[in-house]
Amino acid sequence: MKSLRGVLIVLVVIVVAAGGGYTYWQSQQSELPGYIASGNGRVEAEEIRVATKYAGRVDAVLVDEGDSVTAGQVLARMDTAELMASKAKA
Repeated sequence: MKSLRGVLIVLVVIVVAAGGGYTYWQSQQSELPGYIASGNGRVEAEEIRVATKYAGRVDAVLVDEGDSVTAGQVLARMDTAELMASKAKA
């Protein structure tokens, strides 16, 4: 009986140690996928003011904040109803 009790105690200690080791290992693993880098740093934003030739209302915004854009890319579409009406009057 004593040897069976000793074996059970050793098995319980091994299981508890393995569980603790696994829990520690899981806590040290990164939660991000391998293809995403993480770290501390500072990113400088580049702001550029845009203007239109004619006054009017914006009908549709074609890009979202944070999107990369290229020179000449259309960012927004204007409502041309008022412009066309004033052109027709002229």
